[in-house]
Formats: sequence, structure tokens, C-alpha cells
Amino acid sequence: MQQPIATNDVNLFSVLKENQYFDRKSARKDDREIAKHISAFANAAGGKLVIGIEDNGEVTGFKRNGARDIENFERAALTTCTPSPIVRKERIPAVNSSGEDDLILVLDVEASTSHSVARISDGEVFYARTTKA
Repeated sequence: MQQPIATNDVNLFSVLKENQYFDRKSARKDDREIAKHISAFANAAGGKLVIGIEDNGEVTGFKRNGARDIENFERAALTTCTPSPIVRKERIPAVNSSGEDDLILVLDVEASTSHSVARISDGEVFYARTTKA
């Protein structure tokens, strides 16, 4: 049975299978992509969106070429979603795949119980996928 992740552990984030409560994304992703995942978690049971780890589990952080500023991701819930969901942000120290001290960003998205959250750019509403155990 899938359950929310209670701890912010870089090693766990690198190996854990993505599910309805957890997703990881490259720091090179754009606002539209991040808004999609924030909206999906907010419109379901909430979840953790980890920025700076590739889909294959490689920790690339924010020093990688093409990475966007960490502040853009920290503001994403306010700038890309309507209404803005409640999101707690935490920068976690990590060593990236190049051996450099770096960061990953954990966005803990709370479930929105009173309204659907949409992406501002096009009004699209997303829902987290659910899978059977």
C-alpha cells in the first residue's frame, strides 16, 4: 500500500519508486511542468515533489547546466497555480552526481479540500495518478 513519505532523505528519494504521493523532477523543468505536478498533488491526497533529482534517480541538483534558480521553484505554487495551494518548502543539502555540494528542493504539497487547483497558464486541472498495489 502506498503511503506519504514522512522523512526528507536524499538517498530514499533517489531509489523510491514514484507514486501518487511522490514525484521527482529535474531542476531544468519549466513552470508549466511543475505546476502540473503541484496541481495534481493538491487535487488528490497531497504529496512530495522533489526538485533536483532526475527520473532515473540521479542527483543533479541546481548546479547542473540549464538548471533554473531554486527560488523559481520555491515560488511555483504562488506563480503557476490558482488558487495557490499550501506548499511547505525545504532545501536539503546533497552531493550531486558530479561530486559537488549542492541542494535539492522538497515541496510538500497539502491536499486542497475545498477547491480544485488549476494551472494558471491554461486553466488545466490535474489529478495524481493512483495505482493498485
